[in-house]
Amino acid sequence: MTTSRERVLLLTFARREEEDAIRRAVNLLRAELPGAEIAAVGTPVSAPMLSALGAERVIIYGGGRRVQDVAEELRRCRPSAAAIVYGWPGVSGHLKLELLALLSRARRIYRFPPDGAAGVTGRLGILCSTWAKASASLLCFVAGGLMCVTAFCFLRTSQLLVGGQRAGRA
Repeated sequence: MTTSRERVLLLTFARREEEDAIRRAVNLLRAELPGAEIAAVGTPVSAPMLSALGAERVIIYGGGRRVQDVAEELRRCRPSAAAIVYGWPGVSGHLKLELLALLSRARRIYRFPPDGAAGVTGRLGILCSTWAKASASLLCFVAGGLMCVTAFCFLRTSQLLVGGQRAGRA
């Protein structure tokens, strides 16, 4: 009877200044899940760095690959856990990484913020976080649209057509 190795999906933007955070995450994952295969998602540029920091396999996105191909490879990976490395204080900009964690269907999701201790959550926790961030983004978009419509309503159509109220006097 063969047992398959547990798989962990490492999700990060893999910027140069994040190397220490990625190394810390990989070390903690190796201690927590000994023998697990760590696969990372990265660009053609970040792939060598991710491999050097401990990823055994790098799923490449970008470089001409279609999003559907990357999503299919994530599903085939079938990770039991995903690890999100947040690169700077405040995790609001990491919606893409959280969506990838949801797409991977991992049961456990480790979160590695730069300014705190690592935590573990499940799909529901990440789903709530993703929903809140997406809702906040949508709210900002709608508010910006309403401001534009309001500004437009205060201008008269004739002003728009002639280029402003004083355009004819010049």
